[in-house]
Amino acid sequence: MCARSFLLSSAFAISTIGSAVMAENPVRIDEVRAGNLPASIGIQTQSGGGIVRLQLAPRVDLNAKADVSVQRWQDFKGDVLLSVRTDPKLVPTDRLREIVASINMVDDFGAEIASDYDINAEHDIVLGISGGSVEITHIARDDQGLVITALVRDGAGNVIDPPQGALALYRTGGEKLCFEEQVVQVRSTKTVPLGSSSGATSTDRLPMNFVILLDRSGSMLNVMDDVKAAARSFIDDLPDNATCVVGAFADEGGSFEPSEGLGLGYCRAANFSMSGVKAGGGTDLFQPLKNTYEWLAREKPGEQSAVIIITDGVVNRKTELSSVVRDLKGDALTFVYFLGGREERYLRSIADSYLTHEGDLADQLPKYFKVLSETYSSQTVLRQVACAAQEGAQP
Repeated sequence: MCARSFLLSSAFAISTIGSAVMAENPVRIDEVRAGNLPASIGIQTQSGGGIVRLQLAPRVDLNAKADVSVQRWQDFKGDVLLSVRTDPKLVPTDRLREIVASINMVDDFGAEIASDYDINAEHDIVLGISGGSVEITHIARDDQGLVITALVRDGAGNVIDPPQGALALYRTGGEKLCFEEQVVQVRSTKTVPLGSSSGATSTDRLPMNFVILLDRSGSMLNVMDDVKAAARSFIDDLPDNATCVVGAFADEGGSFEPSEGLGLGYCRAANFSMSGVKAGGGTDLFQPLKNTYEWLAREKPGEQSAVIIITDGVVNRKTELSSVVRDLKGDALTFVYFLGGREERYLRSIADSYLTHEGDLADQLPKYFKVLSETYSSQTVLRQVACAAQEGAQP
């Protein structure tokens, strides 16, 4: 939740807030001194520019002040990032940044790339773009070499398919490398039964894995149907080259039972009815999360993986496992969408992306899922290849 407060000393005040999503998102105005009752306001929206104009009614007492809190939903597009680095050894040192800054990087047309680049110190890779920005989200090595996944954005921050020739790949020491783009998303007609020991297979496609863990404790009773509906829609939006695992957890740990409409398979909503998931009991997230990280490390090593947790975090059990879970998570990004009324510190400690929720879940959770699926589906994938003799020379 993004909140802004204004201290108003005048009898009549107008505040203007700009946002690309403001016109379609709810705005709440509370007057604290009136017991959090809504203030008398007028709201004017402008969809094109996303402007909301808030006008307070005149006060009788010109010397009185009012604390007005303006709240709106986050623009999820600015909060869903895939290049989070929580391991210190993966963060480039200041000295390495200085070395990379001294490289005369250019794109295929000779345009200079001065600052729009990202560094992966572990694999000694620098990826840059002339115009816009780029984030390396994952690097894997197979028998043919490095496969680099990235998010490329234009100057306005929108995820794009980069123009031909705009990207450049370098070693941190200045050697220019060659690459070719790969297909990210290929729709398949094949299905995998939930009892299968493996999900989607990958040939020339980029393998991705998504584990969705739903809180099924008793405190989720009123939102359980909304959560399941949003999760099924999210699964249908994911690339077909992805493997999906869906589980639910309560005080007995986690369940991935196909008999409950859970389990493992291609990312198709038809494979995950979740029909047997009912709310009841307490909350034990850490044991199923431990099992999840162990499974990813054992069955999907080196692949791009994400764990998405929807929970209200009430009375988590087995919190002594939290440090064990942190050690096991590896490079699997963990997204927590928290429905609780107060921050859950145990959940924040394991999350790469942590968002708190307030308001209409049926409206907001699908929006969050939509941005997450679009972000993963919009990645650019590069395969490093050997340079031809004339291409291998230093620029």
